[in-house]
Amino acid sequence: MTIDDVAIEPAATIILLKDSRQGPKVLMQQRNPEAVFVGGAWVFPGGKLDPHDRDPAWLNYCDLEPASANAVLGLPENGHAYWIAAIRELVEEAGILLAHHADNRQARAAQSFLQQHPSDFIQFCVQNKVQLSTGGLQYLSHWITPKGNPKRYDTRFFLCRWPPGQEPRQDDHEAIATGWVTPADALARYDTGQWQLGLPTIATLRQLARYDTVDELLQNEGQAAQAKKR
Repeated sequence: MTIDDVAIEPAATIILLKDSRQGPKVLMQQRNPEAVFVGGAWVFPGGKLDPHDRDPAWLNYCDLEPASANAVLGLPENGHAYWIAAIRELVEEAGILLAHHADNRQARAAQSFLQQHPSDFIQFCVQNKVQLSTGGLQYLSHWITPKGNPKRYDTRFFLCRWPPGQEPRQDDHEAIATGWVTPADALARYDTGQWQLGLPTIATLRQLARYDTVDELLQNEGQAAQAKKR
């Protein structure tokens, strides 16, 4: 198999947002320099879908309407898996849990659980009666890694507001540093050679740098899926 024959894997990325005096800030992490894919680069939390993210049982632990999730992404089925993957990767890599009534303690517990059982996120949610806040995610964009890369991903980017009271903590495995930064500052660090950024990240930062508040940004960018009827 040549490098151009690399399989394209589905993935999800989440852009966490919070307000500051300088405008909206985004949560970014530096990838482990030893990583095969974009090692050393600053990225938004994310990763490939796990087969368990497609489990229909997830629909009992989130507020997504599955048909709406499929429609937003333009997929025939399993659209909910991208929302689940985005939330799961955020917990695993950054220690933030997007769930109703979640606090820092529960987020840390979820991160520790996933470090030991990376494919059993639904088990954690069942045991702890966790209801994921999928309604807070807005679908932003779709990127496919071009040919010639050692790994290729079909990635959906999501926006979400930071849940107050939870502080990020990287896993020190996939991510070695974590920080809040305005899109303009991140781009400036790239321009001066301080940071390595990938093309999708650069384009996304430029797109988000136009806004003065998180409310304004979320009103103008991204699309939310409908919540399921109770």
